Amino acid sequence: MRMSIDGKAPFISYAVHVLVVMFAVSACTHGAGVNSEVSTEAGHRAAIAAASRAFSDAYVRNDMAALGMVYTSDAVLLPPDREVRGREAIMRYFSWGPKFRQIAHRMEPSEVVINGNVAIDSGMWHSTNVRGDAEPSTATGRYLVVWIRESDGEWRMKYDIWHRPVPPAQ
Repeated sequence: MRMSIDGKAPFISYAVHVLVVMFAVSACTHGAGVNSEVSTEAGHRAAIAAASRAFSDAYVRNDMAALGMVYTSDAVLLPPDREVRGREAIMRYFSWGPKFRQIAHRMEPSEVVINGNVAIDSGMWHSTNVRGDAEPSTATGRYLVVWIRESDGEWRMKYDIWHRPVPPAQ
């Protein structure tokens, strides 16, 4: 496993960085330019869950325009061993290649913490896909998403981090 400068695993370093950024952004954006209509925490949670489902639905349909709209224009995707910056690059990353088909995808949150216009969503992802003529393959792993409530009132992913499932012990 690659280690960061501070000796921690890269995922942990990114997570700590994301948390610091979340509170800084929240302090700067709380109430600034965002729809001023009164919203409840339950309403924000429902909107984030709907945006998460919109991502999964768009991915299964291979609808990159819809998928892209779930991310901020300057979003950062941190899949294992990569860094993808910007909505256009993220759309290219998720676009199906030849002989690939995404059958199912969902994100199952275990915790959502909302602070103003920023939310941290962590949980499990579940994915089933087919490559070529192979049997469908299903995997599950952990994710961490930082959502930003933008000036149009929509919740969009700013940081999207996940890792592959740990292989079973042999």
